[in-house]
Amino acid sequence: MTQQSPWHRTSGPSQSRELLLLLSGEASSIPEAEARALVLMEDDSARFRMGEPRILLASTDADPVPISSRVAFCRRVGNLVPDGDFGEEELRILRRGTYRLRTFNLQESADGDSLVSEIADRIGGKVSLENPNVELTIVRGQRDYLAMTSPGLMNQSWATRRPRKRKFFHPAAIFPKLSRALVNLTRVRAGETLLDPFCGTGSLLLEACEVGVVPIGLDIDRRMVRGALRNMLGFDQRWLGLARADVSSTPLRTVDAISTDVPYGRASSTSGSDTRHIIEALLVSSLRLLSTGRRLVLMHPRSVEVQDHAGFQLEEEHHLYIHRNLTRTISVFRRV
Repeated sequence: MTQQSPWHRTSGPSQSRELLLLLSGEASSIPEAEARALVLMEDDSARFRMGEPRILLASTDADPVPISSRVAFCRRVGNLVPDGDFGEEELRILRRGTYRLRTFNLQESADGDSLVSEIADRIGGKVSLENPNVELTIVRGQRDYLAMTSPGLMNQSWATRRPRKRKFFHPAAIFPKLSRALVNLTRVRAGETLLDPFCGTGSLLLEACEVGVVPIGLDIDRRMVRGALRNMLGFDQRWLGLARADVSSTPLRTVDAISTDVPYGRASSTSGSDTRHIIEALLVSSLRLLSTGRRLVLMHPRSVEVQDHAGFQLEEEHHLYIHRNLTRTISVFRRV
């Protein structure tokens, strides 16, 4: 490639491998935070930079496969092809099986047709539009980026688990993609346990189970516990536990992560407790349940400020606008 090449170049003396994470277009910091959390779950020494809006680049040895299969707010995840030049191993993979080319235009003026033809001519091999072994993703922004991705892993069937599709419905239920992000922000791994102490209809528990995490649900409302059980059985899932319990006196000894949507407002049962008092009780209880380095993720109204608490460090805050009277905040705490 000449110096006029439009391809993004990796930087730094080590020229280490980079992952490209094409973030979804929501006007929120949640997509970037979720993507970073999943990369750090695989490689806590990963380094990040924004190539441009919606393009997160990670210098890391993390495997893109588990990230692709879990992430909610990314369009594509894959190994960046530096400068658009294929190595011998990459060409061998592409020519051994089938592939397809997919273009994402981040700018209205971008036209990827000629670039697609150029890359296809360079590779040769066999193209399959329906069920390829590998997808080559071209992202056309301020520069061009090329990555080897696995789109089939990102088909999460979100619509099948939306609240109205569940056996038990409640208006306070969270949609699957946001529920998945709340799980992923804890960095909990497959096979580890995640507690939702205000589980409601089981939105977070459903998504945790989908990615191999072992979920436990508690709720003080007997009707919600029964409804969550119906939803679990309706999706043929098996959670580790589901019980009616108050957050201040949980029957558990230890868990690997906690994530929850703190109840508030008319649609949620708080048993007469103020939201701030509920959060305080949860933080106190979580001190006993989480070991050092583990995370607690809370979603709560922005009007209810949450500060550092003894035993916890507030690592991140992300805001999600719902309507003019409600903005939700997602607070990520690390046990210290």
